Amino acid sequence: MNQQWQQEAARVGGPALVQVLNELRNGQLELMANIDILTVKTAKSEAATTRLLSGFPADDVEGHRRYHESVIEWRELRNKLVREALTKMVGAGALAAIGWLVLAFWQAFKVTVTK
Repeated sequence: MNQQWQQEAARVGGPALVQVLNELRNGQLELMANIDILTVKTAKSEAATTRLLSGFPADDVEGHRRYHESVIEWRELRNKLVREALTKMVGAGALAAIGWLVLAFWQAFKVTVTK
């Protein structure tokens, strides 16, 4: 049957028509194969998207984003507070050390003067 259309095409348009029709058929087969590949890839992509969206509570992508923004904001605030607390502790420690040194010098001075 395959040769029948080739014989008919050769009779009507010669070998050039047979060659053009063969190239056209090969291109069509290649296109169909590409469409099949794209269909499989599209199905996989849709399945991945569905799985990804199922990870959001009630499919609320916007709420999920807002949640992460609030977590980031809370962490930044916590880091700022910790940094400020550490700064104040260092300042208080330095003041305590200076006070202890002043008291030590005062005691040493008193002992020296009373001798």
